[in-house]
Amino acid sequence: MSRRLPTGKVPSDVLRRIVFPCLGVSSDRVLQGPDVGEDAAVIDMGDKVIVAKANPITGAEAKIGWLSVHINANDVASCGAKPQWFLSIILLPEGADESLLETIMADMHDACREVGVSIIGGHTETTLGLSKPIVAGFMMGEVSKGRYVTTGGARPGDQIILTKGAGIEGTGILATDLAGLLKGKVSEETLTCAEGMLNRISVVKEALKAVEAGGVHSLHTPTEGGLIQGLWEMAEAAGVGLVIREESVLVAEETRAICDVLDVDPLKLLSSGALLIVSDPGSAERLTQAIEDLGVKASVIGEVKHSRDGRQIVRADGSRASIEAVLQDEIYRMLDEHRS
Repeated sequence: MSRRLPTGKVPSDVLRRIVFPCLGVSSDRVLQGPDVGEDAAVIDMGDKVIVAKANPITGAEAKIGWLSVHINANDVASCGAKPQWFLSIILLPEGADESLLETIMADMHDACREVGVSIIGGHTETTLGLSKPIVAGFMMGEVSKGRYVTTGGARPGDQIILTKGAGIEGTGILATDLAGLLKGKVSEETLTCAEGMLNRISVVKEALKAVEAGGVHSLHTPTEGGLIQGLWEMAEAAGVGLVIREESVLVAEETRAICDVLDVDPLKLLSSGALLIVSDPGSAERLTQAIEDLGVKASVIGEVKHSRDGRQIVRADGSRASIEAVLQDEIYRMLDEHRS
């Protein structure tokens, strides 16, 4: 029986039932193809691999060109590859002014310079039926064949490290797009700091540093659906269980303030800018220190378990809750409510 899909990422059961059976011809050069939780594709090029990722920016209106570069670069770096080449599809609303395209391209150019990426092509058009621009990006990078990492590499006993914290991108988008709703309910200083959290989106340097340091079994960017979805995807890709300590999860004061006002769960809020690192137990402390040496906060938040142990989060009050797939990111719930 057909059902209406929620705004945002298509649920994993729909991917498995409708998308994954329709992938064209198979190729033995595809070392990592489409799968739940996997950040990018890995293609065999001999002694090296190409890591490729495509992702649109649909939940944000501000800085979408800049975000399209960094979000896609993050997923390539989370496979251990240095992002190098970028293509974009820019869809503008009918009647859009040239200044909108100029802003998007300038932001995209700045972001590419920040991570050392070349724009090598794409497509730009004005499109009927759009109320705001949409940018879809395609990023590629390369790494030696023996050094790439996938989401599905987690093993029972591994330690789970989180960098920066939960809800980073979501906080920046809410502070920017719902500023009128938040003014007077949170301080101007909090709003300004929250808007600036969008500048913390990139995880390229910490992902590459983690791979360089060694002991990494899995890397994953918790994006749509927030930290909870990211953890579920990581566990689903590896076929493992996990236990997470909520009190160990970093949540910025700005995120807590905005989430409290809007009744939003920060652990289910768009979390681009954070990185999940799964390491062997003996490497966790060294990896955490290597990340902190970059000026990026990192903490061990839990442990990978056998699948039979389930997937749970231990709340601050000691109670336990199951970690399940998030049906809709809090950012889409809030934007849907506000726009309606």
